[in-house]
Amino acid sequence: MTNNIPDFRNPQVAFESAISKGIFTEEHAVRVLCNLKKETNFVGDWMYMHSDKTKKIDYFKNKLTRKYIEVSYV
Repeated sequence: MTNNIPDFRNPQVAFESAISKGIFTEEHAVRVLCNLKKETNFVGDWMYMHSDKTKKIDYFKNKLTRKYIEVSYV
């Protein structure tokens, strides 16, 4: 039987890792590239949900869109 209980890391460490990789930004901003607006992933819009320690992935959920993203912490 498989254990379906999620792993948890220190959320502060998970966020700091994602910020250092450029996944999240600490400032809310809109980048303009080739005349197309693209919002950055402002860290305040995301919630840490859980981790998978065997795959070394943190899971974050956007507060507004409910979209999940996976961030490797290798």
